[in-house]
Amino acid sequence: MLTPLVSENLAQMAFERLERAILSGAIEPGQKMSEADLARQLGISRGPLREAIGRLEGLGLVTRFANQGPRVTSLRKSELIDLLVFREAVEGMAARHAAMNATDAEIAQIAELLHGHENDPDISAGKGYFQGSGDTDFHLQIAKASHNSRLSSFVSGPLYSILRLYRHRMSAVPGRPHAALVEHRAILTAIQRRDPDEAEQHMRAHISRSRQNVVDHMADDEEPTPARVRKAFP
Repeated sequence: MLTPLVSENLAQMAFERLERAILSGAIEPGQKMSEADLARQLGISRGPLREAIGRLEGLGLVTRFANQGPRVTSLRKSELIDLLVFREAVEGMAARHAAMNATDAEIAQIAELLHGHENDPDISAGKGYFQGSGDTDFHLQIAKASHNSRLSSFVSGPLYSILRLYRHRMSAVPGRPHAALVEHRAILTAIQRRDPDEAEQHMRAHISRSRQNVVDHMADDEEPTPARVRKAFP
């Protein structure tokens, strides 16, 4: 069960809690978001909750349907694969430009971030690879270090938010958390060497393996089974 929120900025806190619940898989793709249940769990009125859900909708994490209310955005297998093809090209280019343009301080920050991932107990135990958002996301930091506003805008935009719905879910496939960490190390090493060709190659290979993971482990007609929201939260 969730603990009540006590803050002047309830909408912001509700947004952060809901975003993490969605991205970690606690609230699954396709699941209905009951305003009554969520407001009760968070101990807030529906006003700030609706504001938080509206922000999630703006990121593409929530979709509204007429006469049904908001639901966590859900993608079919073919749609997810198409997005990963696009992501491979864009993030490969972001890694290339990071190798050319990142400052020493930015590279050191990415290395420190990856060191934190290496010590994450869930990753070490093979339970999954949840990176969170913003400064804790390896891919976002590489895009930022590319110093290309177009690339960075895509990686941090709505399409990427939607992809993150499935990234943690697919990372729970046996063996994938450790493999992804090794791939991240290879990308970072290429950036540290200032080798744009190698950086792009490793990033493309990393996302290509993620796409193959979807091909191998996600059913063609898979639709998430809705669960009661109050059981989805830790």
